[in-house]
Amino acid sequence: MIHPKNANGVANYMTTKWKDLKHKASPETRERVKREALAEYAELERIGVGAIRVARQQTQVAVAEQMHVPQSAISRLESQSDCMLSTLRRYVGALGGTLEMRAVFPDGAVDLDGLMKATASQDEQVSL
Repeated sequence: MIHPKNANGVANYMTTKWKDLKHKASPETRERVKREALAEYAELERIGVGAIRVARQQTQVAVAEQMHVPQSAISRLESQSDCMLSTLRRYVGALGGTLEMRAVFPDGAVDLDGLMKATASQDEQVSL
C-alpha cells in the first residue's frame, strides 16, 4: 500500500481512534488478524533485527559507534528475542532509518508514533 507523504517526506496514515475501532470487527476477523500478527512477529523473531543491519550493509561495530555502545551490546541486542522500543528506535536510527509504529486492524489503523516520541524523550541511554 502506498501512502502519500507530507512535506517532510513522512508517510501520512489515516488514523482512527481506538474506541471507534475496537467493537467493529467480527470475532472471526479479530481471530484472523491475531493469527496474522503472531505469524509476522514469529517471522521477525526468526530473522532477528540483525537481518536489518546486514541488509543495510552495516557492521555491528559501525552501529555500536553510532549508538555509543560497545559492539558486544549490539551482538546481545541482535540475539535477544525482546527489546525496549527506545532501544529499537536508536538501533534503527543508527542504521539511518526512523522507526514508525502503527496498529493495523481490518477496518483502519491507529498511529502509535506518539508512543515512540514519549520513549525518545524519556530514554537518553540505551538499555541492552
